[in-house]
Amino acid sequence: MKLNTLILFLSLSLTAKSQMIDFMVGASTSHFLGDLGGKPFKGTRDFQDIDFKSTRYSVTTGLRFNLNKTFAIRTNLIYARISGNDKFTDNKERRGRNLNFYSHIYEGNATFEINIAKTRNKQGVWYVFGGIGYFMFNPKTKLNGQVYELQKYGTEGQFAVAGKSPYKLSSICFPHGVGYKWSISRTSYLSVELNLRKTQTDYIDDVSTNFVDRNLLIAAKGPEAAALADRNISTIPGFSDPGSIRGNPRNNDTYFFINFSFNKVLGSGKGGNGFGNSRGRGRNRGKGKCFEF
Repeated sequence: MKLNTLILFLSLSLTAKSQMIDFMVGASTSHFLGDLGGKPFKGTRDFQDIDFKSTRYSVTTGLRFNLNKTFAIRTNLIYARISGNDKFTDNKERRGRNLNFYSHIYEGNATFEINIAKTRNKQGVWYVFGGIGYFMFNPKTKLNGQVYELQKYGTEGQFAVAGKSPYKLSSICFPHGVGYKWSISRTSYLSVELNLRKTQTDYIDDVSTNFVDRNLLIAAKGPEAAALADRNISTIPGFSDPGSIRGNPRNNDTYFFINFSFNKVLGSGKGGNGFGNSRGRGRNRGKGKCFEF
């Protein structure tokens, strides 16, 4: 992954001089869709599973390399906080499970962006995008006022059951979404977008499969591991017996952002950010760093 990322950035650097480059900085809400919390019935990782009480935030910065008026390549660095909590669902089983987590997210990505439609006055542009990224996470929770890094305790038997290895604290993701950008001056514009992630891990929230015998957890990682793995308040008999459902391994975790960004043109060239040719026209011809409307 690191080699591929390096090759990508080198390629972008070699072509940068001939492209219009936009610098962006933004902030957003962040939302998690996983095993914790969710709607009153069976979770599906769709928007119905959003717990607005678990909404957190993210910040981002990046560069957009405009290849022409329609296509662009974008790179972003993102810091985010995400969380999930069973107390925010009305689903009897999940609420009784009584688990929660929060995590920092550090992500780098590269996406391909396509301008698909302009407004009538040509000062607004709709676009779609998709690409690949790499992110790091580390689910944590508080128990009796103390913070615990959940992966270290193997709450689903990663250190206690033969053949079950600890999950990695990083993964590939696939950013994709839709956005709208509108001009506020001849060298800057704002954008808003729905920015989703499909990931390759089901352990962002430390929950994926089944409950494990608490005695095995205690023997492997101490009583804290058993307490972190099973915090249930359910009245259902045998709710957390070994082998009982703790999570759903059939769906990987998802997170997404509703992002607002300020974008500034850094250079001019043969490209364009969808508003028009960067060379301008009339009295601005040849000066660059301006849009046509």
